[in-house]
Order: sequence, then C-alpha cells, then structure tokens
Amino acid sequence: MRINGSIAVLIVAVVCVTSNAATNDINFATGYDSAASDIAVDLASFGTQDDSCSCSCCPDPWVVSREPIFCQSHLGGLKNLATSIDNGCNFKMPFTGGAWHWFHQSLIGNPGGYGIPGLRDTYFWYLYADPEYTTAAGNKIGGHMELRLRETDTFRTFVDDQVWTWELYGYVQNDELGTFKAGQLYNRFGLFWDGVFFGNAPYFDGLKLDADYGVSWEKTTEINDCLAVDSYFQYFFHEDQSNGSFGGADAESVVGYTEKNTGVVRLVPTWTRSDGSQVAVGASAMVGQIDSKIALPDETVWSYGMDVTYTKGRWKAFAEGMQTFGVRNPVNYVSGGASDELTNFLAGIHYTRGAVTYRCSYSNSIYKNPDAVQNMVLAGTTITLTPDVDLYIEYVNERVDGATLPGRNGAFFNSIEWVINWHF
Repeated sequence: MRINGSIAVLIVAVVCVTSNAATNDINFATGYDSAASDIAVDLASFGTQDDSCSCSCCPDPWVVSREPIFCQSHLGGLKNLATSIDNGCNFKMPFTGGAWHWFHQSLIGNPGGYGIPGLRDTYFWYLYADPEYTTAAGNKIGGHMELRLRETDTFRTFVDDQVWTWELYGYVQNDELGTFKAGQLYNRFGLFWDGVFFGNAPYFDGLKLDADYGVSWEKTTEINDCLAVDSYFQYFFHEDQSNGSFGGADAESVVGYTEKNTGVVRLVPTWTRSDGSQVAVGASAMVGQIDSKIALPDETVWSYGMDVTYTKGRWKAFAEGMQTFGVRNPVNYVSGGASDELTNFLAGIHYTRGAVTYRCSYSNSIYKNPDAVQNMVLAGTTITLTPDVDLYIEYVNERVDGATLPGRNGAFFNSIEWVINWHF
C-alpha cells in the first residue's frame, strides 16, 4: 500500500495467514481450537522426536516462496464452474472476489478516517478468475487474472486508471517439467510476502508484489521425503507501470525512466523433519536495465538476496537480507537524491492460535549516495471473524533517520490501521 509518498514502520498484532504463493491466496483457520488441542499442539511444536528423516506422514513443507497474498474462499456451488468433456478431460473456472476496507487512525495528529488523503474510500475491490483445462495426459493449460478497482483516486500516483489488472497471465503445467507462465506476473526476487496488510520496507521500495510483463518457468523438485527445491527462472521485457512502491522508489514511478530486460533467478531448498518443523533457505539474484529519457543516463541495476524461514507447530520466524546496486530513481523518496546503493532487511515472527495470528516484524531500507535510513516496525493481529470475513488490526510506526539532505529526517507514521477483508 502507498501512503502519500511516505513510508511506514509497522508494529502489528497479526492474524492467521498461511500461504501458497502461486495462487495469491491467504488461507485462514476456520474455527477455534479447544484448550486441550491448543495445549497439545503447543507441546508438540516444542517436543523432541527422533531425528530420522521419514516425512511421508508429515504435511507438505511450508515454503516461503509460496506465501499467498489474499484470502480466497468460495460460496457453495460457486467454487467451480466445471464442464465434463467426452474425452475425460475437464475445464473449470474458479473465481472469487471481495474488497479491502481500510480505516486509518493517526496517533500524531495527521488526518485519518476511511483511508488517507489521496487514497480515500475502499482501498480496492478485487476479482480473481482462474480458468484451467486438464488434458487427457494430465497436463494443465490455464490462466490467472486479478482485476482491481478503486472508487476514487488511483492506487498510486503513477497508476493511470482506477480499474487495472495486478496480474494477468496464461500457463502450461506439466508434473515433470514444471510450470511455464507468460503475461503480467509477479517478480519472484526474494521472500514473497510477510502476511500483513500495510506492507514492509522492501514492498515500498518496489521489490515485493511487483508484477511486470514477461515469462517465468517454475518448478518444485522433490529430492526425497524431506527435501524439496523450488526454482524460478524469469525474464521481464517491460514494466507494467503498476506496483505498491512509493512514488520515488523505483523506475516505474517516474515518467521516462523505464524498467526493461530484467532477469530473475530464485532457488529455495526446504528441509522437513519428522517432528514437522521446516527450514527453507532462499537465494535470489536479479539484473535488469533502466531506459532513461530524462536527465540521467541509462542504468544497469543488479541485486542479490538471501533469506531463511523456520516453522514449527504454531510458530514461524523469518529473516531476509538484500542488496541492490544502481540508480533506481532520480529523486528517491527516502534519501531525496539519486542514491545508487540500497540494502534491505526484513525479519519477523508469527504465532497462530485458532483463528488468530499474532505478528511482529521489523524492516528497513538503507540508501547510499546520498544517505538515509527508513525504519519500519510492525505488530498486530489478524482475526478470522467468519470463513469469508477477516479483521486486521495493525500498529504502524515509521521514520527516516540519518539523511544527509535537509528536511528528510523524522516520523512519518505512528498509527493504528483497522482493515476488514471480505471475500467470497
């Protein structure tokens, strides 16, 4: 989300969000556990068991690279529109929709209410469609669309329309070869998402939930019962001029400064133990061009990152570090100048109990030449009120320090965000 060119430090008590990134869904617990089952799960999550690797009875590993973004559920018979084909193949058309309603409560005297100035009314409405055809050989041919709509204002100053696609691609999937996608799709550099509504420093820097026009080959390789490797190889030929970054963060927010010819590689091995705990270690690299029709020359930008995620029972902890080299914006929103080096850090911990997930995380952006540091702290909770209605309550605190240009330092956000996400 974007907050009038500012950035955010979030402290959030967070709700139950589990993940599968390829589908862009957030899956929440749908009921409350009894006290006895809560105690049993908590004890199991910290118990010691045999270290032998026999994971066939364990749930699928939680792989950080598959973290979903939005909650998706379906009402009864609307889950699929399916037609049976004479040759035994199927066609189905899952779809869902809903809206995010956001209420901002400033603790430092800034305007609040239903959204913020420049981003009033419903944060956005959304509709997903996922047609898929399964061939007789078991291969799948399909597509994915996420359509968004705002009632007033645009989602960002550099997004031209109030109705726009966030993702729109087709794919071919083969169990042995993996999935090939083409269209408007997510860049998979780094951890996918941390489950919050408001966002984090890498998101506002344009490094997360950023879809562009290109192709992607994605595959999960099962090495054995306890080791699986997710791999992503992507090429983007042009930006789509739409992401969640602040104006002044990356090239997409500047007219005449355009991202092109970007390559991304990401590998995520995930180890699963017989006690159900998982460790996922991700490595990412990205290199791309920026075509400049303004005062700055053309630029080559490259990035690398490492991340680790540990889950056991109700607990999940993660940490990520990334570095980017090259000028991404002539007037950066944190430093105020054409900074040519960026270091990002994101870390957090989640605890889920029944229909509630509690979260606390910290993220930052460190810019060089000129210098400045953005710090964001988040603590909050997400509560599943019903299977189709979720409540987010997030405390946000954000500030900029260490800026070498005048007028850049100080607090931007100290607020409580109240968010309702309903979905069918």
